[in-house]
Amino acid sequence: MLTATFLGGVLMFAVHFFGGWMKEGQYGLFNALLQVLNLMMIPALGFQTVFAQRTAAAYTDDEQSNLAASIRKIFLICFIGWLAAGGLALTLESPILNALKVDDPLPIYLTILVGLPQLCLPMLLGILQGRQMFGWLGWTAIANGAGRFLAVGILVAVFSWQAVGAVAGVLIGLTVSCLLAGWHGRQVWAKSLASGGQFHVNEWLRRIVPLTLGLGASQFMFSADMIAARNILSGDDSDLYGAAGMFGRGLVIFTAPLAAVMFPKMVKALGDSKMTVLGQAIKGTVLLGLLCCVGCSLAAWLLPDLSGKIEALATKQKVISEIGALLPFFVWGMLPLALANVYVAALLAKEQYRGVPALVAVAAVYAAALLWLATKPIPPDQQTIVLTLGGFNVIYLGVANRLAKRLAS
Repeated sequence: MLTATFLGGVLMFAVHFFGGWMKEGQYGLFNALLQVLNLMMIPALGFQTVFAQRTAAAYTDDEQSNLAASIRKIFLICFIGWLAAGGLALTLESPILNALKVDDPLPIYLTILVGLPQLCLPMLLGILQGRQMFGWLGWTAIANGAGRFLAVGILVAVFSWQAVGAVAGVLIGLTVSCLLAGWHGRQVWAKSLASGGQFHVNEWLRRIVPLTLGLGASQFMFSADMIAARNILSGDDSDLYGAAGMFGRGLVIFTAPLAAVMFPKMVKALGDSKMTVLGQAIKGTVLLGLLCCVGCSLAAWLLPDLSGKIEALATKQKVISEIGALLPFFVWGMLPLALANVYVAALLAKEQYRGVPALVAVAAVYAAALLWLATKPIPPDQQTIVLTLGGFNVIYLGVANRLAKRLAS
């Protein structure tokens, strides 16, 4: 699973390589739409964990029938919610196009389509995880990354479809993953179609909503700046911002497995042992994060000079220098979020949900700050946006750390 998750993540991350085939402004648009998709995924963030728990706990025929009925009902609710959200987005098409500085609505239409498999995939993965079908769980992760990478490569590099092709590639990768996971989990969700089963909505909401809000706050802190940057900056500047941001977000993704591994350990741990698990995860995240930050900072310092001496990079020296100027701000600004995610995972693992409103409040104030920057008469520069991101990530880390200390007491 570790190998499959890593390989799938690398392949999904590698699609940014094809940004070099995109025209000015198109790569920044693709980055902004990726972060829109991250925000669209917030309602489903708690699904995989809860579906895995419920699938693993269903032993009797009645429990399995109730589980299947619940899964189908939640799929239906997600589908109706997706239709409603898509319809709202279509009615607000002009403001959305203006905010993202794009003339062609096709990327927006494709982004709306991507929202459906984006919502469904965590549920399907949770079913596989709950049935301990780790082989197919791993192949699903690889299929998502490989399908996305190959599709984006063909559509962008070969057919020059620009941001439209990149988003279409994301849609293809997610659809392949959903079909693969859905087929191998069909014995769970398709069980007892005729006899039905009971859907205990309050029980599901009690489990899903706190996880969704807690993880959603972190997801918002991770994604929102790129959408604001697309609205504030010019097309070329948003491309550079997106390229530097790719490394900063990569730091959070790179350290995320530590929190994922810690989650089940925290659930099982008792007494002081749970804080030992948390401490180990924090130390590991700090170590990996510092290595990444120092490495990226050194690269940002050395690459502009080296690119002038390497013939293949000489034509890109100006772009490399501009990205390098932003890169240290981004990686160091994202490090607090990587650490905060470990604390948040610890809180959610032990069902300490009383602190979730505080995390949501930080994300809400951050949203207000980005909106204020977007409406200023004199638009802020790239570094101002990154520093705003870093500052709020520090605040978010402080709140998460404080809540985790309450867990220890």
